[in-house]
Amino acid sequence: MNNLPVEERNVGYVFQEIALFPHMNIYDNICYGPFVKGHKISGVENVIKEILHMMKLHERVKNYPCELSGGAQQKAAVARALISGSRLLLLDEPLGHLDAKVRKVLRYELRRLFKDLGLTAIHVTHDQEEAMSIADKVVVMRSGRIVEVGTPLDLYLRPKNLFTAYFVGEANFLEGEIIGEESNYVKIDVNGCTLYSACRVTPAVKRVVIAIRPEFIEMSKKFIHKKALRGVIENKSFLGNSIRFEVLVENNFMVSVKTQSSEKALKFNAGDSVNILLPPDFLLLYPYPEEGLERALSIE
Repeated sequence: MNNLPVEERNVGYVFQEIALFPHMNIYDNICYGPFVKGHKISGVENVIKEILHMMKLHERVKNYPCELSGGAQQKAAVARALISGSRLLLLDEPLGHLDAKVRKVLRYELRRLFKDLGLTAIHVTHDQEEAMSIADKVVVMRSGRIVEVGTPLDLYLRPKNLFTAYFVGEANFLEGEIIGEESNYVKIDVNGCTLYSACRVTPAVKRVVIAIRPEFIEMSKKFIHKKALRGVIENKSFLGNSIRFEVLVENNFMVSVKTQSSEKALKFNAGDSVNILLPPDFLLLYPYPEEGLERALSIE
C-alpha cells in the first residue's frame, strides 16, 4: 500500500466536514473521482445513475451543495467516494454535524448500502450508539492505542478490559475483595456487604473492581431475593424511554439503576426505600489496577 500512488489505492475518504465543492452541482461533485483519473464519464454513466438512485439523490443532481440539507450533502459525499471505485471507505465522523434524527436514519442507510455493495468501511465516531448499531466489529481506542476489539454485543456484555467496560455504555464501578466461593459463585465483600458474581478473575487476586450495567440491576419496593440489598433512592431522572435512579445502599455506596419508562417505574420517587438485586451473571470482575481505578478509567 505504501508504494502505491494515492490515486491507485482504491480507498475512499468521507470527511467530517463533508467537503463538497461549493461551485459544482451534485452531479459534478459525484463525478469528480472518475474525472480526475481521466476516465470518460460516459463509461461510468450507468454506475453513476445506480449510485444516485441508491442514495436517493437522482432528483437533486442539478442542485448545488448549499441547496441541500446536511443529510443529503453527506449522502453526496459518500456517493462521491463510491463512484471513485473504492473498495475500502474511511469515514471520519461522517454524521457528526447532523442533527440527531437525521443521524439515526442515515447511519442505517449507510450500513445497508455498504452491505449491499460488499464494501469494507472503517467508521470513526465518538457516538457509542452509532458504533454499536452499525458495526460488525468495534475497535475501542485510548490515546491512539487499541484497547480491545470485538463485536458490539461482546464489548457491551463481556468486555475483557476494565477501560472498555467504562468507555462502552454506562456502568457502576465498586471496589471489593474476594472472600471465597459459594454455589459456584465468587463472593465479594464491598464495604461490609456481600455480593456474588459468576465471573472468575484472571490472574487470581483478592482485590477487585466490580462492574455492572445500571439496566441489569433489579429494583423493587417488595422483597425480591434473600441476597437483595436495602437502599434509599437519592435521585430520579426521567430520560424519555428510560428512568435513571441513584440508590444509596445501606452499606454506604451508591449505585445507578436504569429501568424502562413504565407506569410501574414512574411510581418510584426520591426518598423511597427499595430492595435492589445485582444479578451474579451480570456482575463483572477485574483485578484492581496497579495505577489506581481513577487512572485506569481515564480516557487520556
